[in-house]
Amino acid sequence: MGGKSDETYEIGYKKPPKATRFQKGTSGNPSGRPKERTPALDAGIILEAIDNEEITVKIDGKRKRMTKAEIQFRQLFTKAIKGDLVAARLIVKVASEYFAPEERGTYGLEVIGQTEAIRRFGRNWQRRVDEHNARLGHRR
Repeated sequence: MGGKSDETYEIGYKKPPKATRFQKGTSGNPSGRPKERTPALDAGIILEAIDNEEITVKIDGKRKRMTKAEIQFRQLFTKAIKGDLVAARLIVKVASEYFAPEERGTYGLEVIGQTEAIRRFGRNWQRRVDEHNARLGHRR
């Protein structure tokens, strides 16, 4: 090329050996730049963040800061008190799940309605319930 043969090629500053140079047609970075990964969305984390947001509400004419989750539970309790059975059942379910297990098991009594008693024990449900409670050692 420049009149010099391959044998007399001088190696040094800005003159790498021919064996270590980039080969023609081959990239110097075969993997390329790594793609930026988008973090996976976790619905639980997003829901928790939304529920933990604080907003200001007026209660009895006074401003109070509360989390959205607390406001939801207060509204649910209000519905249950006003007679919404779906809300009442949800509160009972949540309470039984989150209260301490030792508190749940202390009484051993089960409160059921008349319809459920008839379904479980038949027409003579009152007598059978009394017998069942007597076996368990509960008094009426």
